[in-house]
Amino acid sequence: MKLHIKLLVSTLILFSTYANAQSKSEVEILQKQLISKMTGNENWSDSEVLNERSSSADRKTAAEILTHALAEILLDPERHNYMHPNVNALVDLLFAPYKGTNVYAVIPATTLSDEFVVIGAHYDSEPGAPGADDNATGVALVYALAYQISLMEDRSRNFMIVFFDQEESDEIGSKAFARKLKKEGVKVHSVHIADMVGWDADGDFAIEISPASSVMAPAYEKSADDLGVPIKKTNVMSSDHKSFYDAGYPSILVTEEFVGGDFNPNYHSPNDTYQIVNFEYLSSCTELMYGVMSKLASESN
Repeated sequence: MKLHIKLLVSTLILFSTYANAQSKSEVEILQKQLISKMTGNENWSDSEVLNERSSSADRKTAAEILTHALAEILLDPERHNYMHPNVNALVDLLFAPYKGTNVYAVIPATTLSDEFVVIGAHYDSEPGAPGADDNATGVALVYALAYQISLMEDRSRNFMIVFFDQEESDEIGSKAFARKLKKEGVKVHSVHIADMVGWDADGDFAIEISPASSVMAPAYEKSADDLGVPIKKTNVMSSDHKSFYDAGYPSILVTEEFVGGDFNPNYHSPNDTYQIVNFEYLSSCTELMYGVMSKLASESN
């Protein structure tokens, strides 16, 4: 009898490991395909290739790619079109106000909840930069989380997946989205931003989270400890999490070692291509953030 039980347990463990491996492999394929299309490594349609995501036309194409990508994992993508005036209203008489599009989708809770966890990444890039690490990797991480969260059988909170426009222009897109949430009275539990998660030259898989005072820091430290991954708290405030932090929402940024020194030397350059992305590191960051999201999805609120 004991032997049969041991065999059954062993079989279940083996099946679980195989299933997880299959799921992880599928996620990695989704991430590689998306980054490849976002960086011009391959055509995103029969005739179109996206080499950078800076101009209005290029960002429009990127928004199309992301809209299709969300639909492909059976989510219902929406577009948040915004217009942001220049600093001085008189300047608007000479220059057009900033316009852009945030792409988002909601993954509803499976139980009654009015609370939202926001997960986001910016999709634009600097002129002349394919923007593979900055920030197609962040987009791919958030996209993978969207796919994984949608497959959860139980979610005690709603999850909002957002791809922000114009981070490279003073976080205009995320500022506009934060204003939208405020105006609509959305009850936000926390905001989680991924920005540059594809470079790990020293191979230690370390991540940085910011700000150090974030109420979500302990959840990330626990997930990092579970994976045996180094984690460092910093006070970098130069990404989309700042827009939500300034709006009064609990927010946190996940990134490679910007402060720690293991930072992508191809930053904002033509060399930030698909070929330099460390997909093993991206996978590790994805797994770490998924650990946090699993906790948030299972908590009562």
